[in-house]
Formats: sequence, C-alpha cells, structure tokens
Amino acid sequence: MKIHFYIPKHVLPATGELDGWMDGNPTNIRQSSKIATAQCWIYLTYIRLKNAGFETTLTHEISGEGIFVALTGNLPPNFLPPKNIYLVGVVADGMLHCGCHFHILQNAAHARRLPFSTYIPHWPQPSLVPRNRERADRFENLCFYGDPLNLAPELRDPTFAAFLKSSCGLNLQIVDSNRWHDYSEADCVMAIREMSRRMFINKPSTKLYNGWLAGVPVIGGRESAFLADGHPNIDHVSCKSQADVLQAISRLRDDPEYRRNIVTEGSRSARRFSPEIIAGRWMEVLSFIDTTHAPAHLSKTKLLSAPIRWKQRLIVTADRLRGGY
Repeated sequence: MKIHFYIPKHVLPATGELDGWMDGNPTNIRQSSKIATAQCWIYLTYIRLKNAGFETTLTHEISGEGIFVALTGNLPPNFLPPKNIYLVGVVADGMLHCGCHFHILQNAAHARRLPFSTYIPHWPQPSLVPRNRERADRFENLCFYGDPLNLAPELRDPTFAAFLKSSCGLNLQIVDSNRWHDYSEADCVMAIREMSRRMFINKPSTKLYNGWLAGVPVIGGRESAFLADGHPNIDHVSCKSQADVLQAISRLRDDPEYRRNIVTEGSRSARRFSPEIIAGRWMEVLSFIDTTHAPAHLSKTKLLSAPIRWKQRLIVTADRLRGGY
C-alpha cells in the first residue's frame, strides 16, 4: 500500500525556510507555535524518510486509498476515514483520535497502556549545537530549554534564581525559543515540570536526550518518559523536591568527576535517539503496518471492526474527560 504523510497547506514551512528543511536539519522553527508540532512530527519525518530512501509521499488531503499518517490535532474531531484508507494518528502531546486505526506515541509508558499503538521517540532538536568543549569543567549556567510554564513553579520563581546567584554563583537561564538548539554555553540542563507524583504520560523525554546529545548533565523529574528512557542517577540526576534539586546542583558543581560520569552515561544512552535510529524505527513501524496490520484491518467487515472502533472511542472519551494526563 502507498504511504502518505498528511499535513494541511497552512502548516507547511514558509517558502524561504524550505532549504533548511530539505536536508532534515531546519534551524528556523516557530518553537512556541503549535504549527511547529505538525512541522516536526509530519513534515520533518516525511523529509527524513524520503532522504533515507523510504517510499512515501506528502499530501494535503486524505482521499483515495492507502496508509495516511497524520497529526491527530490536524484532524476534525469526528473525522472517520473512508473505507480504503488506514489512518495512523501521531498524538505528540495532544489527544488520541477515535478515527485512527493506530496511534504513534512519544512516551513508551503511554504506549504500553494503549492497544493498537507504538512508541517512536520525538526527533531530537534539529541543528543541535553541543556544549563547547572549551568550557571543560566550568559549572556556571543552569539552563531550561522550553516554554517557561513547563518548568516547575518553585524553580522558575525569581527568588530561586536570585538564591542560586547569590549563594552559589550560578546562573539559572530560561533559554529563548530561537536558541533552543544551542547548548554551547550550557553547563547543566534543568528539566522538571512539577514537584509531584504526576507521571505526564503523554509527554516525551526530549529534554533528557537533547541534553545527552549535547554533552550536558541533566537534572530531571520523576515523570514517566524519563523513567522509561533513562536510568535515574546514572545517565541523569532524578529529583522529586526542591531540596533534591539543590543537593543535585551542589554535587554536580563540587564533584567534576561525578559530573563527567553522568555525561558519559548520557552519551551512551543518547545512541538510541539519533536521527538515524529514529528514522529506522519509523521505517520499521510503517513497514509492519503496511504488510501486516493495515491489510488485516481493512479486510474486516464493518461488523467485525465495530468492537475495535468502540474500544477506541471509549479510550478517547476517557482521555478527553480527564484532560490528558
């Protein structure tokens, strides 16, 4: 079956930005826009698979026949695919869609709970600039890469940054979105959404493996993606309270050997998240769907496929009622 990536025309990168996208390493991404989600999950995936020799096409409408890969957020809520179309929904950090036959999830723990789904990591930050080697054992800049609202309130409070500066001589920086690819001056990555037991089962471990790939130690929370993809206190430092964070910062600052060990283990873990490995995972999953799952499902009558459809509806309804995870 033909495999198509669906993206609405208005979501495409601007014409003047296409050169960077075509080699799979764009530098101009509207980071704070939801458009970036579709561009990175759909357009960038299409480009990288195409560059790897995988046979696929880009389309702006879901019609005809074949396997269509779409971001669930770009589908109308009540959309149901026509008879000859098998729909793969990329959830990203959005919601499941009851019209999809299969879901791609960015969190391994989420995929283990959801039937007819699999885990594919989000692409690491395109055009990532690693930490400058000349910084050596300097430990001055603690950096958060992301929307400020996704940093725990206790850590983004100005009094915490002031305390770190006055007591430890450290700079807590919330990096502007146009520099999310630049880790050259980072000495440590802060990646804690909340000081709570919340698992954030629909969120990825992107901040973790971006730090690994950049050669920077990561202080992370106890969310499910970090626990699934990493090894707490081996390839990153795991914290569940502000006191833990302060203790972690002190040890990383005062023990360069410990810090180097964390970075070394992170570099080993990062091998699973290179663009080449993730592209291979995409091709493996889509080939399986093409040869096994899609033909079996599309051959079923409406009567036989109805229980699957209703199960999907129940899962999606429950997901919406609790507003995600």
